[in-house]
Amino acid sequence: MTERQLPQVTDAEALRALAHPLRMRILGSLRVDGPATSAVLARRLGTDSGQTSHHLRLLDRYGFIEEAPELGKGSRGRERWWKATQSTTVWSSNPDDLGPDGAEVVSALDRTIRQVWEQIIESYRAQVARREWSAAWQQAAGYGDVVIRTTPERLAAMRAELKKVAESYDLGDQAVPDAESVAIVLQAYPYRTDQ
Repeated sequence: MTERQLPQVTDAEALRALAHPLRMRILGSLRVDGPATSAVLARRLGTDSGQTSHHLRLLDRYGFIEEAPELGKGSRGRERWWKATQSTTVWSSNPDDLGPDGAEVVSALDRTIRQVWEQIIESYRAQVARREWSAAWQQAAGYGDVVIRTTPERLAAMRAELKKVAESYDLGDQAVPDAESVAIVLQAYPYRTDQ
């Protein structure tokens, strides 16, 4: 993965392109499982290669992924391999930062993210029902919440610090028994009980 300083995406069209469940799943798979061809992604995600190719081209157009020609050695180099350009995507949740269509784009992203996370949780629950996860994993996984009083500046600092804490537990490519990829979701929004 070509790791660069993570710029905030401010192009509403790029974010609109990302606001599609299959595109988010493709991007997530490239980040978690590594580079792949459209055929490999189609198998991973249960879709067809043609549909996957279409979504790959859109993700490439907006810089979320790029070709990995160094991997296209099979079939005399005709396979097109793709990789994510960054480990995460950062954008403002303030619609005003995204131009006149900002509210629509932020809303579409929110809907898509909720849908993708719902699929991830449902998949995990189905795997638990099939006994694919050990008791240790089941006890370690889960939800939690806390409500605090703070300012926007302190909330931004807390989110950055929590991201660093999560990253400090990342084993990366180390070969550690029982290590798995773990999805961590942090949501932080102002909260009023009277609404």
